Amino acid sequence: MVKGQSALEYMMTYGWAILIIVIVAVILYSMGIFNPRASVTASSSGFSPFAASAAICGSNITVAFTVGGLPNGATSVALGKMFLSSATGTNTSSATATGVVGVSVTSGSSFKVTFPGISCASSGVPFTASGILEYSLTTSAGAASYNATGTVAGTSS
Repeated sequence: MVKGQSALEYMMTYGWAILIIVIVAVILYSMGIFNPRASVTASSSGFSPFAASAAICGSNITVAFTVGGLPNGATSVALGKMFLSSATGTNTSSATATGVVGVSVTSGSSFKVTFPGISCASSGVPFTASGILEYSLTTSAGAASYNATGTVAGTSS
């Protein structure tokens, strides 16, 4: 009888707290807080003076860039090769872009880079990739070549 009374007193004292914790956990679960795929958002970092404004992964990866302020007073740059590496959530870990070598872009313009041969298996899968974009420019001091490095991330469509 003493054990039963002790258990009943314990449940009456702490039962409300346990009930509240269970309710909060159910609400968080229904909001997708415990789903790691829900926390992946489209993002990019690096690639200065270019800003990766969007990255889409489907049958290939396409990254859209906007050109920011160019270094050393240059008015335009000539794009070189672009490489993606350390890709996760895709069918391969690295790829080289097509159609950008020799393209000239100016400050404020935008361009797209497509990586054929690298794709996402199914919709809703998060992906990330590191990249290097080679570019060259001519200033009053002469010609110079640079590398813009950065990462892109998102969810495949």
